[in-house]
Amino acid sequence: MMNRHEQILNIVNKENEVSVNRLAELLKVSLVTIRSDLRALEEEKLLMRTHGGAALPPVDDITHRLSINFPIKKRIAAAAADLVKDGETILLEAGSTISLMARFLAERKDLNVITNNAFVARQFKNSPSVNVILMGGLYQKESETMVGPMIAEYISYYNFSKVFLGIDGFSLDEGIMCRDLERAEVMSLFVKRGKKAIVLSDSGKLGKTAVRSVCRPEEIDCFISDGDVGEKYRDYFRKKGIELIET
Repeated sequence: MMNRHEQILNIVNKENEVSVNRLAELLKVSLVTIRSDLRALEEEKLLMRTHGGAALPPVDDITHRLSINFPIKKRIAAAAADLVKDGETILLEAGSTISLMARFLAERKDLNVITNNAFVARQFKNSPSVNVILMGGLYQKESETMVGPMIAEYISYYNFSKVFLGIDGFSLDEGIMCRDLERAEVMSLFVKRGKKAIVLSDSGKLGKTAVRSVCRPEEIDCFISDGDVGEKYRDYFRKKGIELIET
C-alpha cells in the first residue's frame, strides 16, 4: 500500500468523515487522484466512500477495526507472516490484524490455512496455491467469526504447526483476554491444539482486561507488537520465555 493511502486512512480515522476536496488540499494532489485512492481503499474494505468524500464503516463492522491504527497493524501483520513457511499448515483466528496478515500470505506456495473467520478466508479468494479450510459453527455477524461446540469437532481432524491470535487485552496475571465468551472458548481450544501460539497485538492492549481469560501467559510462545511495549513487559516476556517481536 502506498504511503498516501495510509495518510488518507489516518485522516479519516481522526475526522470520521472527510471530503474529497479537503483530502486533496491536505495531501496536495488532484481531486482525480484522491477519488482513485478512495476507490482503491474501498475495494480493500478499509473505508467507505460517501457522496463527495469518505467515512469510516459502522463501528461494529470488521472493516472499521481494520482501518484503526492501520500502519501499526500492517507492520505487525507483516512480521507475523514472516514466521510462516511455504508448505505449512497454520490456523488463523479472528481479528483485524489477522486479516491483514492473511493478505500478506495470499501469494504463498502450498500453504494450508485453517480459520474460523469468514472475512479472513475471503482474503485468499484469488490465491490458487493456498488451501483454505473454513470451520463451521454459530456465525457471529459483526466479526464474521464461527464459534460454538462444533468448532471442537472440526479442529479434532486437523494438525497445524502455528496458531495466530488477535486479542482484546493482556494481563500479567491472566494472560490473553477476550471480551466475547464464546470466542474466548474457541481461542482457548486453538491454543491447546496448536504446537506454537503466536499473539498479534498493538501495545495499547497491554494491561487491558476483558470478560474472559483465554490462556495463561506461559501458554504463549510469541508476542508480536509495536515498539511501545515498554521495559515492564519486555522484562516480563523475557522471564516467561516468551519471544517478543517489536515492529
